[in-house]
Amino acid sequence: MSQIQSSKFIEAAETMAAWRRPLLFSHAKPDGDALGSLIAMHRFLASPSVEPMIVLFDDVPGRYAFLERLAPCRRLGKDIQWDGLADADAVILLDTCSYSQLEPVADWLRSSSLTKLVVDHHATGDDLADVLLADASAASTSLLLFEWARSVGWPLDTGTAVALYVGLATDTGWFRHSNTDARALEAAADLTRQGARAYELFDALYQQESVARFRLRAEACKRLELRLGDRLAVITIPTSVFGETGAVRADTEDLVNEPLRLASVVVSIMLVEDAGGVIRVGFRSRAPSEPQATTCAKIPDVDVAAIAQSFGGGGHRRAAGARVTGTLDQVKERIIALIEPALTGP
Repeated sequence: MSQIQSSKFIEAAETMAAWRRPLLFSHAKPDGDALGSLIAMHRFLASPSVEPMIVLFDDVPGRYAFLERLAPCRRLGKDIQWDGLADADAVILLDTCSYSQLEPVADWLRSSSLTKLVVDHHATGDDLADVLLADASAASTSLLLFEWARSVGWPLDTGTAVALYVGLATDTGWFRHSNTDARALEAAADLTRQGARAYELFDALYQQESVARFRLRAEACKRLELRLGDRLAVITIPTSVFGETGAVRADTEDLVNEPLRLASVVVSIMLVEDAGGVIRVGFRSRAPSEPQATTCAKIPDVDVAAIAQSFGGGGHRRAAGARVTGTLDQVKERIIALIEPALTGP
């Protein structure tokens, strides 16, 4: 059950009713939930009198390119310039409430007097919302939009159902991560009834990889290190790997989950070297459990969001990210030192 009361959804919808040119932003390096929620929000709002505008900071990753048929996405500095934002009368932020994830527009947002509405399911964030619809228990932001639509009676057509299904399915690892609950599965069933075809979407998202991404996955596996009694998996990807494989940074999505296939691994981290001495770090951890029929050992509860937050990042208890300045080796050892007590304690 949503932690957001129906009355709050209704009040937020009433606030938006006066908006005619809202800007829709999400975090940099958009994933399925960011894009799914942006596109669904656009489709909910668009009408002859309302012209919402999706503004991205990066190109849409290849696996999500089909979503652009459902709503136009503009890239800041490419399809739209700064003066193109001047006519906006509000801002809607989806799947983030963090200035660090909105860096290209962070200063603009801080100085803007426009009303800012945020819909987010992350446990960490900044105080930037005038209207906040947040629920860290939700599997995805797309799930919150689905529940909002049901609360206020927004129509759910097939295209919108597809966008929401993509956001929900990708943020749950196609319903295999620990955030998959009855609430998420019930929403998926409803979206399927509205026309989202799971088998077609799985094929589009996961069975159409480029040769470059396939090579990147192989390189990531070659670079896998197992530390702390094989309980911590570490993947490091220097800039040179992208030139060698032909991959782009968007192709790293989900690779941090690969080591969790190993029975011994409790925490997986992936460090990707970006420009300017910045290392982009992804964190994943298993859900805790006691020894039982399905597990051979106790799995400790490692809150990777807390670890990411110590580096200025954030996210969820089981999935988080951060951007850290330093070399790959420096950042790797700093992170391992923070994780070690959780994996070597009693």
